[in-house]
Amino acid sequence: MKPKILITDSLFIFEEHEKRLRDAGFEVERLDKPKASEEELIKAVKDKDGYILGGIEKVTEPVINAANKLKGIVFSGSDWAGFVPAHELATKKGIAIANAPGANSTSVAEYTITLIFMMLRRALELGSTGDKTFMTTQSVSDVKIGIVGLGRIGTKVAKMLKGLGAKDICYWNRTRKQDLEKELGIKWLSLEELFKTSDVITAHVSSQAGQVFTKDLLNKSKDGVLFINTGADPTYDMDALYELLKAGKARAGFDENIKDERFKKLPLSVWFCSNENTAYNTHAANKLGSDMATETMINILTKGDDQYVVNPDFKKARK
Repeated sequence: MKPKILITDSLFIFEEHEKRLRDAGFEVERLDKPKASEEELIKAVKDKDGYILGGIEKVTEPVINAANKLKGIVFSGSDWAGFVPAHELATKKGIAIANAPGANSTSVAEYTITLIFMMLRRALELGSTGDKTFMTTQSVSDVKIGIVGLGRIGTKVAKMLKGLGAKDICYWNRTRKQDLEKELGIKWLSLEELFKTSDVITAHVSSQAGQVFTKDLLNKSKDGVLFINTGADPTYDMDALYELLKAGKARAGFDENIKDERFKKLPLSVWFCSNENTAYNTHAANKLGSDMATETMINILTKGDDQYVVNPDFKKARK
Protein backbone atom coordinates (compact mmCIF):
# COMPACT_ATOMS: atom_id res chain seq x y z
CA MET A 1 0.00 0.00 0.00
CA LYS A 2 1.38 3.39 -1.02
CA PRO A 3 2.10 6.06 1.61
CA LYS A 4 -0.55 8.79 1.58
CA ILE A 5 -0.07 12.56 1.51
CA LEU A 6 -2.76 15.09 2.44
CA ILE A 7 -2.73 18.46 0.65
CA THR A 8 -4.99 21.31 1.73
CA ASP A 9 -6.35 24.12 -0.47
CA SER A 10 -5.45 24.60 -4.15
CA LEU A 11 -3.45 27.84 -4.06
CA PHE A 12 -0.26 25.80 -3.69
CA ILE A 13 0.76 22.38 -5.05
CA PHE A 14 -0.23 22.42 -8.70
CA GLU A 15 -0.97 19.42 -10.93
CA GLU A 16 2.72 19.13 -11.78
CA HIS A 17 3.51 18.77 -8.08
CA GLU A 18 0.84 16.13 -7.57
CA LYS A 19 2.37 14.23 -10.49
CA ARG A 20 5.82 14.54 -8.91
CA LEU A 21 4.49 13.07 -5.67
CA ARG A 22 2.73 10.21 -7.45
CA ASP A 23 5.80 9.46 -9.55
CA ALA A 24 7.78 9.29 -6.30
CA GLY A 25 5.46 6.53 -5.09
CA PHE A 26 2.87 8.38 -3.02
CA GLU A 27 -0.90 8.51 -3.05
CA VAL A 28 -2.26 12.07 -2.94
CA GLU A 29 -5.49 13.26 -1.34
CA ARG A 30 -6.56 16.91 -1.46
CA LEU A 31 -8.87 18.66 0.98
CA ASP A 32 -9.66 21.60 -1.28
CA LYS A 33 -10.54 24.20 1.33
CA PRO A 34 -8.52 27.32 2.17
CA LYS A 35 -9.39 27.13 5.86
CA ALA A 36 -10.41 23.63 6.85
CA SER A 37 -12.04 23.26 10.24
CA GLU A 38 -10.54 21.27 13.07
CA GLU A 39 -13.15 18.55 12.56
CA GLU A 40 -12.38 18.34 8.84
CA LEU A 41 -8.65 18.09 9.51
CA ILE A 42 -9.10 15.42 12.18
CA LYS A 43 -10.91 13.28 9.63
CA ALA A 44 -8.58 14.08 6.72
CA VAL A 45 -5.27 13.52 8.51
CA LYS A 46 -6.10 9.99 9.64
CA ASP A 47 -3.88 7.35 7.99
CA LYS A 48 -1.80 10.02 6.20
CA ASP A 49 1.98 9.77 6.21
CA GLY A 50 2.53 13.35 5.04
CA TYR A 51 0.59 16.64 5.20
CA ILE A 52 1.34 19.63 2.98
CA LEU A 53 -0.31 22.64 4.62
CA GLY A 54 -1.36 24.82 1.71
CA GLY A 55 -4.23 26.70 3.33
CA ILE A 56 -4.58 28.93 6.37
CA GLU A 57 -5.98 26.30 8.70
CA LYS A 58 -4.56 25.71 12.16
CA VAL A 59 -2.96 22.41 13.12
CA THR A 60 -4.16 21.98 16.70
CA GLU A 61 -3.47 19.29 19.30
CA PRO A 62 -6.65 17.33 18.46
CA VAL A 63 -5.48 17.23 14.82
CA ILE A 64 -2.04 15.96 15.83
CA ASN A 65 -3.58 13.37 18.15
CA ALA A 66 -5.72 12.11 15.26
CA ALA A 67 -2.69 11.79 12.99
CA ASN A 68 -2.00 8.13 13.67
CA LYS A 69 0.62 7.67 10.91
CA LEU A 70 1.88 11.19 10.27
CA LYS A 71 5.63 11.60 9.78
CA GLY A 72 5.84 15.12 8.38
CA ILE A 73 4.03 18.45 8.01
CA VAL A 74 5.31 20.87 5.39
CA PHE A 75 4.06 24.46 5.33
CA SER A 76 4.18 26.01 1.86
CA GLY A 77 5.23 29.44 3.19
CA SER A 78 7.85 30.68 5.61
CA ASP A 79 6.21 31.90 8.86
CA TRP A 80 4.91 28.47 9.87
CA ALA A 81 4.52 28.77 13.66
CA GLY A 82 1.14 30.51 13.62
CA PHE A 83 -0.33 27.75 11.47
CA VAL A 84 1.00 24.86 13.56
CA PRO A 85 0.18 25.89 17.14
CA ALA A 86 0.56 22.25 18.21
CA HIS A 87 4.18 22.08 17.01
CA GLU A 88 5.50 21.05 20.43
CA LEU A 89 3.15 18.07 20.57
CA ALA A 90 4.03 17.18 16.98
CA THR A 91 7.72 17.19 17.87
CA LYS A 92 7.12 14.94 20.88
CA LYS A 93 5.29 12.51 18.60
CA GLY A 94 8.19 12.40 16.16
CA ILE A 95 6.52 14.44 13.43
CA ALA A 96 8.89 16.57 11.37
CA ILE A 97 7.76 20.11 10.54
CA ALA A 98 9.24 22.05 7.64
CA ASN A 99 8.58 25.26 5.75
CA ALA A 100 9.59 26.95 2.49
CA PRO A 101 11.82 29.84 3.62
CA GLY A 102 12.29 32.64 1.14
CA ALA A 103 9.74 31.35 -1.36
CA ASN A 104 7.60 34.47 -1.06
CA SER A 105 10.32 36.94 -0.07
CA THR A 106 10.33 38.74 -3.43
CA SER A 107 6.54 39.07 -3.55
CA VAL A 108 6.36 40.41 0.03
CA ALA A 109 9.20 42.85 -0.66
CA GLU A 110 7.39 44.06 -3.79
CA TYR A 111 4.21 44.69 -1.82
CA THR A 112 6.17 46.50 0.86
CA ILE A 113 7.54 48.85 -1.79
CA THR A 114 4.02 49.26 -3.17
CA LEU A 115 2.70 50.36 0.23
CA ILE A 116 5.61 52.73 0.81
CA PHE A 117 5.08 54.50 -2.51
CA MET A 118 1.29 54.50 -2.22
CA MET A 119 1.43 56.17 1.18
CA LEU A 120 4.32 58.54 0.47
CA ARG A 121 2.80 59.72 -2.82
CA ARG A 122 -0.67 59.99 -1.23
CA ALA A 123 -2.20 57.91 -4.01
CA LEU A 124 -5.39 57.14 -2.09
CA GLU A 125 -6.11 60.79 -1.37
CA LEU A 126 -5.26 61.98 -4.88
CA GLY A 127 -7.12 59.16 -6.63
CA SER A 128 -10.78 58.25 -6.96
CA THR A 129 -10.83 57.01 -3.36
CA GLY A 130 -10.01 60.51 -2.06
CA ASP A 131 -11.02 64.13 -2.55
CA LYS A 132 -7.65 65.82 -3.15
CA THR A 133 -6.63 67.13 -6.56
CA PHE A 134 -3.23 68.63 -5.77
CA MET A 135 -0.61 67.79 -3.16
CA THR A 136 3.17 68.04 -3.14
CA THR A 137 4.29 64.65 -1.86
CA GLN A 138 7.52 62.88 -0.89
CA SER A 139 9.77 60.48 -2.75
CA VAL A 140 11.93 57.77 -1.19
CA SER A 141 14.95 59.98 -1.82
CA ASP A 142 13.43 62.62 0.51
CA VAL A 143 13.05 60.42 3.58
CA LYS A 144 15.00 58.26 6.00
CA ILE A 145 13.79 54.66 5.90
CA GLY A 146 14.22 52.26 8.82
CA ILE A 147 14.00 48.51 8.25
CA VAL A 148 13.28 46.35 11.29
CA GLY A 149 14.53 42.84 10.54
CA LEU A 150 17.13 42.31 7.81
CA GLY A 151 16.36 38.73 6.86
CA ARG A 152 15.45 37.56 3.37
CA ILE A 153 12.56 40.01 2.96
CA GLY A 154 14.17 42.97 4.71
CA THR A 155 17.30 42.58 2.60
CA LYS A 156 15.29 42.53 -0.62
CA VAL A 157 13.38 45.62 0.50
CA ALA A 158 16.67 47.43 1.13
CA LYS A 159 18.03 46.45 -2.28
CA MET A 160 14.83 47.52 -4.06
CA LEU A 161 14.79 50.85 -2.24
CA LYS A 162 18.41 51.54 -3.17
CA GLY A 163 17.59 50.77 -6.79
CA LEU A 164 14.68 53.22 -6.63
CA GLY A 165 16.79 56.09 -5.34
CA ALA A 166 16.57 55.87 -1.55
CA LYS A 167 19.59 57.65 -0.07
CA ASP A 168 19.21 57.15 3.68
CA ILE A 169 18.44 53.60 4.84
CA CYS A 170 19.06 52.26 8.32
CA TYR A 171 18.19 48.92 9.85
CA TRP A 172 17.92 47.02 13.09
CA ASN A 173 18.58 43.31 13.32
CA ARG A 174 19.52 41.13 16.28
CA THR A 175 22.84 40.52 14.56
CA ARG A 176 24.61 43.16 12.49
CA LYS A 177 25.17 42.39 8.83
CA GLN A 178 28.28 44.35 8.02
CA ASP A 179 28.65 42.79 4.56
CA LEU A 180 25.26 44.24 3.59
CA GLU A 181 26.11 47.55 5.25
CA LYS A 182 29.09 47.86 2.91
CA GLU A 183 27.29 46.51 -0.15
CA LEU A 184 24.21 48.72 0.17
CA GLY A 185 25.53 51.70 2.09
CA ILE A 186 23.08 51.18 4.94
CA LYS A 187 23.72 51.58 8.66
CA TRP A 188 22.76 49.65 11.77
CA LEU A 189 20.95 51.53 14.55
CA SER A 190 19.50 50.49 17.87
CA LEU A 191 15.72 50.10 17.80
CA GLU A 192 15.28 53.24 19.88
CA GLU A 193 17.50 55.34 17.61
CA LEU A 194 15.83 53.94 14.50
CA PHE A 195 12.41 54.91 15.83
CA LYS A 196 13.52 58.37 16.87
CA THR A 197 15.08 59.26 13.51
CA SER A 198 13.23 57.39 10.72
CA ASP A 199 10.49 58.89 8.55
CA VAL A 200 9.36 55.47 7.31
CA ILE A 201 9.61 52.28 9.38
CA THR A 202 8.90 48.89 7.81
CA ALA A 203 8.70 45.67 9.82
CA HIS A 204 10.01 42.29 8.65
CA VAL A 205 10.12 40.01 11.69
CA SER A 206 8.51 36.62 12.26
CA SER A 207 5.54 35.92 14.52
CA GLN A 208 7.93 34.21 16.94
CA ALA A 209 9.58 37.58 17.64
CA GLY A 210 6.46 38.70 19.48
CA GLN A 211 5.61 42.37 20.07
CA VAL A 212 8.63 44.30 18.83
CA PHE A 213 6.86 47.64 18.32
CA THR A 214 5.97 48.34 21.93
CA LYS A 215 4.08 51.35 23.25
CA ASP A 216 7.32 52.81 24.54
CA LEU A 217 9.04 52.52 21.15
CA LEU A 218 6.05 53.78 19.19
CA ASN A 219 5.80 56.85 21.38
CA LYS A 220 9.44 57.67 20.65
CA SER A 221 8.87 57.81 16.90
CA LYS A 222 9.01 61.04 14.89
CA ASP A 223 5.87 63.04 14.30
CA GLY A 224 4.46 62.14 10.90
CA VAL A 225 6.21 58.76 10.73
CA LEU A 226 4.87 56.19 8.27
CA PHE A 227 4.64 52.60 9.55
CA ILE A 228 4.57 49.75 7.03
CA ASN A 229 3.81 46.17 8.05
CA THR A 230 3.75 43.22 5.66
CA GLY A 231 4.81 40.76 8.34
CA ALA A 232 3.44 39.07 11.41
CA ASP A 233 0.34 40.05 13.39
CA PRO A 234 1.79 40.44 16.91
CA THR A 235 4.55 42.87 15.91
CA TYR A 236 2.72 46.02 17.04
CA ASP A 237 1.05 47.25 20.20
CA MET A 238 -2.12 48.07 18.29
CA ASP A 239 -3.64 50.23 21.03
CA ALA A 240 -0.57 52.46 21.08
CA LEU A 241 -0.49 52.58 17.28
CA TYR A 242 -4.15 53.60 17.14
CA GLU A 243 -3.57 56.47 19.55
CA LEU A 244 -0.74 57.80 17.35
CA LEU A 245 -2.86 57.52 14.20
CA LYS A 246 -5.87 59.14 15.85
CA ALA A 247 -3.73 62.04 17.07
CA GLY A 248 -2.35 62.60 13.57
CA LYS A 249 1.19 61.81 14.70
CA ALA A 250 1.64 58.81 12.41
CA ARG A 251 0.30 57.05 9.32
CA ALA A 252 0.34 53.35 8.51
CA GLY A 253 -0.10 50.80 5.72
CA PHE A 254 -0.66 47.17 6.77
CA ASP A 255 -1.03 43.95 4.83
CA GLU A 256 -3.67 42.41 7.03
CA ASN A 257 -7.32 42.88 7.84
CA ILE A 258 -7.42 44.60 11.21
CA LYS A 259 -10.76 43.72 12.79
CA ASP A 260 -10.63 46.48 15.41
CA GLU A 261 -13.52 48.82 14.54
CA ARG A 262 -11.57 51.88 15.70
CA PHE A 263 -9.21 51.59 12.74
CA LYS A 264 -12.07 51.45 10.24
CA LYS A 265 -13.06 54.98 11.26
CA LEU A 266 -9.64 56.44 10.42
CA PRO A 267 -9.29 58.31 7.11
CA LEU A 268 -7.39 56.79 4.16
CA SER A 269 -4.86 59.58 4.49
CA VAL A 270 -3.84 58.03 7.81
CA TRP A 271 -4.60 54.31 7.61
CA PHE A 272 -4.69 51.60 4.95
CA CYS A 273 -5.02 47.85 5.41
CA SER A 274 -5.52 44.96 3.02
CA ASN A 275 -8.83 43.08 3.06
CA GLU A 276 -6.76 39.97 3.85
CA ASN A 277 -3.05 39.13 3.70
CA THR A 278 -2.05 39.47 0.06
CA ALA A 279 1.63 40.42 -0.05
CA TYR A 280 2.79 36.81 -0.39
CA ASN A 281 0.35 35.90 -3.16
CA THR A 282 1.91 35.97 -6.62
CA HIS A 283 2.02 33.09 -9.07
CA ALA A 284 5.81 33.04 -9.05
CA ALA A 285 5.94 32.85 -5.24
CA ASN A 286 3.28 30.15 -5.08
CA LYS A 287 5.11 28.09 -7.70
CA LEU A 288 8.42 28.33 -5.86
CA GLY A 289 6.80 27.52 -2.50
CA SER A 290 5.10 24.51 -4.07
CA ASP A 291 8.35 23.31 -5.63
CA MET A 292 10.11 23.53 -2.27
CA ALA A 293 7.28 21.96 -0.26
CA THR A 294 6.98 19.03 -2.65
CA GLU A 295 10.67 18.14 -2.58
CA THR A 296 10.83 18.62 1.18
CA MET A 297 7.92 16.25 1.73
CA ILE A 298 9.52 13.61 -0.48
CA ASN A 299 12.78 13.93 1.45
CA ILE A 300 11.09 13.65 4.84
CA LEU A 301 9.18 10.52 3.84
CA THR A 302 12.02 8.81 1.98
CA LYS A 303 15.14 10.00 3.82
CA GLY A 304 13.72 10.96 7.20
CA ASP A 305 14.91 14.58 7.09
CA ASP A 306 15.32 17.72 4.97
CA GLN A 307 17.30 20.96 5.11
CA TYR A 308 14.13 22.97 5.79
CA VAL A 309 12.97 21.02 8.85
CA VAL A 310 12.40 23.51 11.68
CA ASN A 311 12.08 21.07 14.60
CA PRO A 312 15.14 18.79 14.52
CA ASP A 313 14.21 17.43 17.96
CA PHE A 314 11.51 15.33 16.28
CA LYS A 315 14.23 12.71 15.76
CA LYS A 316 14.55 12.14 19.51
CA ALA A 317 10.98 10.85 19.66
CA ARG A 318 11.66 8.37 16.87
CA LYS A 319 14.51 6.64 18.70
